[in-house]
Amino acid sequence: MNLSTFLVLLVVCACAGLACRSIYKDKKNGKSSCGGSCGHCGSHSMCENPKAFFDQIKKEQFSK
Repeated sequence: MNLSTFLVLLVVCACAGLACRSIYKDKKNGKSSCGGSCGHCGSHSMCENPKAFFDQIKKEQFSK
């Protein structure tokens, strides 16, 4: 691996790390990723009660 490849790898890893840190901080502070009205969102049931949503999906898969 040459120096330029290593520097590009370092920059990409730093950007990915900063993005993950930002997402984590936003989630910790209660900020939503969509920022809109949940009533108009196609996956609003997953946001309201994720455990119930995934339980329903599991039931539908096993009933087939």
